[in-house]
Amino acid sequence: MVWIKELEMDSKLFIKITSLSFFAFTLLIGCAVPVRVAIEPPGRMEGFMSARWGASVEECKQAIEMDGNKWFQDRTEEPSHALYAFGAYLDHPAIFSYFFTPKLKKLYRVDVTFSDFKGYEEAKIDLIQKFKKPTFSQKDVDHWSWEDKSLVILQRDAINAQISFSNGPLLELNQKEGGLLGK
Repeated sequence: MVWIKELEMDSKLFIKITSLSFFAFTLLIGCAVPVRVAIEPPGRMEGFMSARWGASVEECKQAIEMDGNKWFQDRTEEPSHALYAFGAYLDHPAIFSYFFTPKLKKLYRVDVTFSDFKGYEEAKIDLIQKFKKPTFSQKDVDHWSWEDKSLVILQRDAINAQISFSNGPLLELNQKEGGLLGK
């Protein structure tokens, strides 16, 4: 009879320990925060085609010519701070907009606008080959982003198809110099 009382006390203790352990485990699991790991695309963008990030207007004009394209308008002294060119990208006709910081005139962004949607399709294939899966994707818009805030955006709508390449540290310099975020 004594051993039955001891067994009852041991089983009550066992139930208490088990219940407390289960409660603690449940509490810890409930407090866990899912960790979202951002996967940075491979590779770094050193610039666009022959133009390097941070290049001067004159260096970009030379790079445009090296690429077989032609610059046609220099508005780097006006609020868009852009140099415009035309030619081909991925063998498709395109207009290029090279954006510079307002004071130091350093290249920080290049937009490529296609005159046909075939350029968009080939650009998407090219970007996926270079940078793998987009960081963010939805219908007709893909983003690749890096920890240094560099960014590639590929997008299209009913009329336009465009890729925007930008260097994160130089984007920040553009803002510090009072440049516009967009154009």
